[in-house]
Amino acid sequence: MNTKMKPRTADTAAGPSELLSFAREITKGLETIKAIKAAPKVAHRAFASLGEQAIAIATADRGGPVDYRLVRAPAGANIGDPSAGGFLVQDNFAADLVRSVYARAVLAPLCDIRETAHPLRETKLPGTDESSRADGARNGGVLTYWEPEAVAPPKTFPKFRLVSFQPRKVISIARVTNELLADAPMLTGYLTDIFSDELGFTLDRAILVGTGVGTPTGILNSPALVTIPKETGQAAATIVKENIDKLWARLPAASRRRAVWLISEDVTQQLFSLNQAVGTGAPFAFCPPGTVPGIAYATLFGAPVIELEQSPTLGSLGDIVLADLSRYTIVQSPAAFSLSLHSGFDTDEVSLKVRMFVDGKSTQVSPLTPFNGSITKSPFVTLAAR
Repeated sequence: MNTKMKPRTADTAAGPSELLSFAREITKGLETIKAIKAAPKVAHRAFASLGEQAIAIATADRGGPVDYRLVRAPAGANIGDPSAGGFLVQDNFAADLVRSVYARAVLAPLCDIRETAHPLRETKLPGTDESSRADGARNGGVLTYWEPEAVAPPKTFPKFRLVSFQPRKVISIARVTNELLADAPMLTGYLTDIFSDELGFTLDRAILVGTGVGTPTGILNSPALVTIPKETGQAAATIVKENIDKLWARLPAASRRRAVWLISEDVTQQLFSLNQAVGTGAPFAFCPPGTVPGIAYATLFGAPVIELEQSPTLGSLGDIVLADLSRYTIVQSPAAFSLSLHSGFDTDEVSLKVRMFVDGKSTQVSPLTPFNGSITKSPFVTLAAR
């Protein structure tokens, strides 16, 4: 006897037993769905440290299993080859790296830092076309005035321009021994230290001397830079008081409270000599560290003096720069780091490579003529070669 249930048709009525069985199945299904919804959500387990992630990348690169927590770098960084394109650094590690880079850098933290959500795209910031501080020329032609009664105000139309920032990819490579690669805590400290130090140094150098070709446009290549000529008869590789006076005079008054002196390490001795010819009772031009109570750094005309090994040597253009770095803009992407690995079996080492996207330049494109006076001024002033 065939006991197989026949499918019901429109004219076939279901019996009580069938309805009861069907109801039980529905109830069981609803209870299952309810249990699934009530189950605690399992959080996605992240890497515990940068070293742990680097070890996972090394394992994947050497043909081992690819950890499910690894995320390939985006298009444009060769996503097909992990050693060439790499993997994205976990967000919190990338944020820590960004902070450590700016902590190690000297100039970058003083700049106008902007963040973009599109590291691989061109970014354009609105600016004003300004070359004069005269009425009707400030901020691209905005005119502000006191209006007398019953007089129609003149119409003004500010002239704007767009300043373009390109995604500049800076790469830092560090060699790591296989022994260090097996020690996640030690590797974490090592990678954070060397990458932040090297990237901070490179970023500061670009801010000062970058050419704008594949790199940020540095202060010394800014179209707004003012260069002060040397004094008549001035000896080579020297700095005299008249140089300092003229550098300070070309800095806008609004920038003086934020200005810093950027000098080569071999310029410091020249600054000490500035005070030797000062008469009795006259103020010192240069104050070494500790001279002013409560101030640990050196000052020149009251502005901090920062020694940089990236600065050109004494006697070269840019060996001393007076700058308001708040007028220099850095555009960076948040956590825009990827990490890849290249094996070196012959040396028992591996090379870890990290990428960061950043660009920088001044949004001021020329020196400005002040409201009163005809001598142009700029937030970036330097001394000519001598």
